[in-house]
Amino acid sequence: MAESREALLAANRPPPSVPVVRGQAQSSVTSVMASLAETPRVTLLLALCVGAIVLGPRRTVGIVSRSGITAWLGVAARKAIAKGV
Repeated sequence: MAESREALLAANRPPPSVPVVRGQAQSSVTSVMASLAETPRVTLLLALCVGAIVLGPRRTVGIVSRSGITAWLGVAARKAIAKGV
């Protein structure tokens, strides 16, 4: 049993030429996307700026207002249901 354990440990050991990295290496694009995902207000601001550039300010304001009202109603409904439960 000790021999099979030694063989298993030797098989799972990385070769000496391969560096062992703790954690996961991330590229700069991945780290930027992760930081934007963690900060929703920055993502919202970036989306508004891109929308204003691509669609124009008037259309962007209309879309944002409809989406904002829908999101606000959804949050209010969730809170009302949670209080009732």
